[in-house]
Amino acid sequence: MVFLVILFLLLPSLSWALPLKSAELFVHSVKKGSFCSENFKGLFKTDLKEPALLLYLDNCSDPVPEPENLYGKLKLASILREKGKEKEARELYLKVFSLTNNLDEDILTANRGDVSFLFRPEVLRQKVWLAAKNGNTDTALFYLSYLRDDPYYTYLLAYVFLKERKRALARELFSASLPNERYFFLMFLSSNPVEKFDFYTKLMRSSDRISFKKVATVYILDRFFNRDLGLFRRALPYARVFPEIYNYYLARYYALTGNCRGLKSLSSRSETAGALYSVCSGKKWRGSSVDFYTLLLSPPRKFPYSKKKAFSRLKLKDKGLRFLYNQGFCSAISFIDRPSPQNALAQYLCGNYREGIKLAAPFKKKLKRYPYLLPVLYPKPPVFGSDIVSLSIARQESLFDGRALSRSGAIGLMQIMPQTGKHIARKLKVRNFKVHHLYRPEVNYRFGSYYIHSLLKEFKLFPLSAAAYNCGPTRIRRALREFGKVKTPGDLILFTDVYIPFQETRDYVKRTYVNLYYYSNLYGKGTEWRIFSHR
Repeated sequence: MVFLVILFLLLPSLSWALPLKSAELFVHSVKKGSFCSENFKGLFKTDLKEPALLLYLDNCSDPVPEPENLYGKLKLASILREKGKEKEARELYLKVFSLTNNLDEDILTANRGDVSFLFRPEVLRQKVWLAAKNGNTDTALFYLSYLRDDPYYTYLLAYVFLKERKRALARELFSASLPNERYFFLMFLSSNPVEKFDFYTKLMRSSDRISFKKVATVYILDRFFNRDLGLFRRALPYARVFPEIYNYYLARYYALTGNCRGLKSLSSRSETAGALYSVCSGKKWRGSSVDFYTLLLSPPRKFPYSKKKAFSRLKLKDKGLRFLYNQGFCSAISFIDRPSPQNALAQYLCGNYREGIKLAAPFKKKLKRYPYLLPVLYPKPPVFGSDIVSLSIARQESLFDGRALSRSGAIGLMQIMPQTGKHIARKLKVRNFKVHHLYRPEVNYRFGSYYIHSLLKEFKLFPLSAAAYNCGPTRIRRALREFGKVKTPGDLILFTDVYIPFQETRDYVKRTYVNLYYYSNLYGKGTEWRIFSHR
């Protein structure tokens, strides 16, 4: 029993490590070009499985375990077909075909003799949805042409037209379609508040997916909160099935109507209610972590972490990862997706900032133990220099993924919309600007930095500027005209939670302000986050 207790106490100190022998075998095999040996196949049982499988499939002809990488799956399907294993090959082709539109040409070419096994209705519906969502209208219509007799045809065609911004035609088709999901889109497309409410109630009473109902609830409550409090009060009871959402919007309503007692009653169930109660009552806020409310209502006197320890320990102790890194094999490291402090650090050192942040996130509460994870969680890519404002925005926008492309078409590190890019290019007098230039980190940073700093000049406070960056300056100007001037931390909390019209933007403001706190303390003067002069 004592042994078990000791083992339990030791478990937190035990961590994953990449065996040095595995790393050495991988590097040796790559340098020698020897990938088909049984020895190399041993890597399939290690964390180097993915890069090893890709190399094996590119150079050898025997079937191997199925890789996660979609390109690898196609290579394996081709090998299986060559070996006469047609059933297994088709299953793989079908799997990849149903997951993405990016490899369609390869798959259709490989199966040009017979694609009937690919063109199943349930797969084609998914293909149409994916293509339309990503703005590939021609691809969506191509696959939709094979679904003319399918019960989802009209619904999917309506979705294609919606993504093309043909709202009137989309609404007409959604009205004529059968799936319950149509109520969600009809609610969104309707301009009549009462009609919106009617479609929302029909959706909530239907057997539709809970995810649709959740998104619809947030949308309708935000919409009515800002435009029709009567309908807001009628819609709110439907949100009870989502207690967190219900409590949040009820707290917003109490704050708007000045119901301090109501906020107090909610404070144990909703962090927002607790913060708003602190603002309205003047009672001290007792935050337990570094978050938006704590930074404003009970700001820490000093940064709780040691910068010296954070930056002096950026050295890989994991022998396998260190060997790969020193040999210049960051491409192999990028395939290792196991969450661990050392793997997160390896990704960071290789410049894979997005993966580093994701892999380090589970250990954020252990920064005292792993101080080197601070710069991993809040990296400073060279292109940003000392611009902590842009760093705070870019971390939230893309996690520093220069190839990021959002569903709405925003591009690159700072997620700049094409039209915004063209506008900024004119302002900066950039000649021969093309939208694809926004994929260049230096261009994206220059444009995004110009934009956020111009907003900062107008709105003065970083959180207001961040809000304008996210949902547009016009909406924030309108909200400020209604609210008045933001003079105190309490004003900022009230404005953010009650007057900013979209949940996405409210969350964005809170997260980017926390980002500013960390970037200020890690790379700035440590005071930039203190945005009110009396603090």
